[in-house]
Amino acid sequence: MKLKKILVVLLVVLVVFLIYLTTLDKKVYYLAVGDYLTTGVNNEYAWSKDLVQELKNRRKFEIYISEFSDMNMRTTDLLYQIKNNEKRIIDGKEKSIKNALIKADFVTLSIGMNDFSYKMNMDIDDISMEDLYDYVDEMMVDMEETLKLVREYCKEDILITNYYVPRGIESDKANKMIYYANKKLDELINVYDLELIDLSNFSRNEDLFHKGTAYLSNEGNREVTKLTKEVMIKTLFN
Repeated sequence: MKLKKILVVLLVVLVVFLIYLTTLDKKVYYLAVGDYLTTGVNNEYAWSKDLVQELKNRRKFEIYISEFSDMNMRTTDLLYQIKNNEKRIIDGKEKSIKNALIKADFVTLSIGMNDFSYKMNMDIDDISMEDLYDYVDEMMVDMEETLKLVREYCKEDILITNYYVPRGIESDKANKMIYYANKKLDELINVYDLELIDLSNFSRNEDLFHKGTAYLSNEGNREVTKLTKEVMIKTLFN
């Protein structure tokens, strides 16, 4: 008789546990890190906030953290942040970037465009292609160290944007440098199991930019939202 009661109790516990699992609403801890592609120009528009709305629409939203982003961020800046475990005040509490990476279910990363914009805004015609390729190689050393650390702390879905030539820079050398950089980034994406948000063809459409700049227009940001949602649905919601 006692055995029967024990079995009934175990069955009830099992049923309750299974109901809990099937009704569990897994919320998404979303971390957006990067440069002006993440923050928007002067924080006027950020496509990452569109993703927050998508999560809310799906009733999957837990928290959105973008405080580790900066419009002028370069690769070495992000690397420094992670190495030094920099902290920010978020919702009245101090949080570190390593802790945010560990807790994140979903990360979007945009880094590197400021590095390239700096180089392309110089008189690029006076720089040899060999020197431009060397610049990319040096930057990719920092990029690999950065992505290695990001993946070390975050085991979930990480989406990363690649590079494009800003409107107003009509240069065959710039095109070759960015093409080379994207090939190098593709290799790192494979090594560290990241998902690509491909912006490499953006420079073909002037409507995606604020006139003559590297900064995306509202239409450009909407296009990033569209591309990112496609990858997010394939990864996070699959």
